Amino acid sequence: MTHEHAWTRLPDLLQDRDEPEILTHVASCHDCQRQLFLLGRVDRALRGAAPLSRKERRRTGKGRWLRFHSGLVAAAVAALLIVVFLPCHAGARQLTLRTAAGRPIGHAILKRSDADNTSLTLVARGLPARRGDVYVLWAGGSGRAARTVGRFMVDPKGACRARFNLPGGRSWARFWVTPSSRPNAVVATT
Repeated sequence: MTHEHAWTRLPDLLQDRDEPEILTHVASCHDCQRQLFLLGRVDRALRGAAPLSRKERRRTGKGRWLRFHSGLVAAAVAALLIVVFLPCHAGARQLTLRTAAGRPIGHAILKRSDADNTSLTLVARGLPARRGDVYVLWAGGSGRAARTVGRFMVDPKGACRARFNLPGGRSWARFWVTPSSRPNAVVATT
């Protein structure tokens, strides 16, 4: 079962825990465990509001009850949508990308995708922009040789957003960017 498929089926586990494929995935995926925990909190909050609404209905007039509870339901639905549809960045590590002069021009976000992969999202503004320039993103770790992560291009203003996959289970300590034609000319580094 893929992570994306399991992620969309997590709300089903709140009602029926007899889903062996999803349970197997959740047992080994920290992101899905956290998401299931958050979904459970929203579910309990919504269920806890139901008995309160019955008591309030007896005490208050119909108009006030509807205004109060429609706001509560809207807030709960908004919280549920945020939890379900916003990407979870638990365990993400952000590194600042700086020029040789030390000026921050972007960041790299490392996030463990699964046991075998780590995703890296590179966002930068202000890289030197010449027509047709291709840049190379390099990675290095403690005691490891430099490794090419991937190639990317920037827009005419020197901005880019690129995503790469790295092998998991390694500590990636440093990243740097060079033009593809001059691998020794470091343009930016973390």
